[in-house]
Amino acid sequence: MATPAAAGAAALVLQANPTLTPNLIKALLMYTAQPLAGANVLEQGMGQLNAEGAVRLARLVRTDLSNSTPLGDPLLTGDHPVPLTTVAGHTFSWSRGLVLDYTYAAGTELFLKYQKVYGLGRLLSDGVITGDGVITGDETLMSDGVVFGDYLMTSSGVIAGDGVVFMPSGVLFSDGALREGQTIGDGVITGDGVITGDGVIAGDTMLHGDDTACMQPQPDAP
Repeated sequence: MATPAAAGAAALVLQANPTLTPNLIKALLMYTAQPLAGANVLEQGMGQLNAEGAVRLARLVRTDLSNSTPLGDPLLTGDHPVPLTTVAGHTFSWSRGLVLDYTYAAGTELFLKYQKVYGLGRLLSDGVITGDGVITGDETLMSDGVVFGDYLMTSSGVIAGDGVVFMPSGVLFSDGALREGQTIGDGVITGDGVITGDGVIAGDTMLHGDDTACMQPQPDAP
């Protein structure tokens, strides 16, 4: 159901400004999206589609942009619009960010300045190799003022490092623990009663650990 809605919004954005590149259309839809409370970026991307905000911002994007436009040139023909949308009496803020492959870019500079990743022949994930927006090959693709890697929302709706971890149980495998509080690799039973650590040998009818017989085989029934 999301596909026709996104396609329709992209068509409206392109109608508002036919000179937009595919990357700019995608960036407009993400930048103006409504972040949803209680869902992290891994779950919602940039949020809920906001055609009104995307179209309004698209009308301000310059129509003379090309791959030869210098990085950091003004992107809009006027001031950045107020990043709010009101629909049916409900007003919400835009995300003002972009998901870029394995990281996240934020800041009004994304649509105040021309970014090379908006040009043809590029992916929005280009230029974000080291997490600070630097460089693919010898070319800088993002201008100063764009923040990378910060503001990743967790399920509690706050930035990463401030709230809860992504895993709902709050337990990471690096803690050496499972959900039941069992430790891996310390001779603890982890599955069907078979001891897996400390040099223990598991058999069908007998378990041996530390030279102690844990279970003796039973004779066959007559």
